[in-house]
Amino acid sequence: MAAPRILIVAGEASGDAHGAGLVCALRRGGLEAEFTGIGGPEMAAAGVRLIAPSRELAVVGVTEVLGRLPRILALLRRMRGEIASRPPDLFVPVDSPDFNFRLLGAAAARRVPVVYFIAPQLWAWRPGRIAVLRRFVRELLVLFPFEEPWFRERGVAATYVGHPLVDAARARSTERPAPEEQPFGLLLPGSRAVEIRSHLAVLAAATRLLEADFPGLRWLIRRAPEMDAARYARHLRPGRLELSDEPVADLAARARVVVSASGTASFEAALAGAPLVVVYRMNPLSYRLARRLVRVPHVAMANLAAGREIVPELLQDRCTPARVAAEVAALLHDAGRREAMARGLNELRERFGPPGAYKRAAERVRSHLDATRGGE
Repeated sequence: MAAPRILIVAGEASGDAHGAGLVCALRRGGLEAEFTGIGGPEMAAAGVRLIAPSRELAVVGVTEVLGRLPRILALLRRMRGEIASRPPDLFVPVDSPDFNFRLLGAAAARRVPVVYFIAPQLWAWRPGRIAVLRRFVRELLVLFPFEEPWFRERGVAATYVGHPLVDAARARSTERPAPEEQPFGLLLPGSRAVEIRSHLAVLAAATRLLEADFPGLRWLIRRAPEMDAARYARHLRPGRLELSDEPVADLAARARVVVSASGTASFEAALAGAPLVVVYRMNPLSYRLARRLVRVPHVAMANLAAGREIVPELLQDRCTPARVAAEVAALLHDAGRREAMARGLNELRERFGPPGAYKRAAERVRSHLDATRGGE
């Protein structure tokens, strides 16, 4: 038989990283397959033939989506056409439910089995979409321990595989490295263009407010994948606020403090044990709509996974230069507060069970592919 064909679709930087990790684990397990789909540089490096870049889908909020809607709809038609004209042996959506859910019907029409990797956060908002997963998805592979029982109780075949970021954190030293000769704080304004626009000016202004109390502290901004350095240029100050391309986890492990937009990068920083403040701002209309729909008490992944607030969250109107600077100063001045946060983050890592998330996810994907192809 010809090599199996797997369609994999990831809509943002974190999905690109997880999609690449899954593809590499499948190849390490001996699978020779043709991978195509939507992703970013990491999936491309893993050998996925990209039909389109994931940055086309990396938008948040109602008003932001409206501005990109023609391009998103054109890409949706293109992907449906791809599935219809050349049905894959397996479809693996990676998170991004607003796009991926719209491909599930096309896959079903061609009898393409679906293994969904990384659960859409239906436990946080729009839980009614659970019916879509029940109808179209053979198995949902989830990253957080609480997700498996939540989805199974609602009729979805969910399997907890572990979290790759926890695996990576555990592979590092259990102790934070020695302090830098010149200490630095780390800013993670987000991976999407709209997040950088919303957060970077606020965070840069906060660093100016902190200069008097912490004159020896410089700041680094981690550049998001596929984002041009020019997008950050007007906020940079040589010797004070500079750009870095180092991996988030490496930077966070050495930083004295991290200020991060809510998302995967904030979770990486938390797993590195860094003193952390989480922020988020969005279009006011999108925020008002989100407030009506979201059903969880926290937005930071670390707090959600822990079931309590470990790291402070400054959202929307509370995300101001003065409030950010005050939270950072409180962490830097108060050793007891930092130690309490470190204990909470260490307990969080222990919740995730043994390592091997990508390997377990690959085994589940392979089992469905083998069943579809008669054990090949």
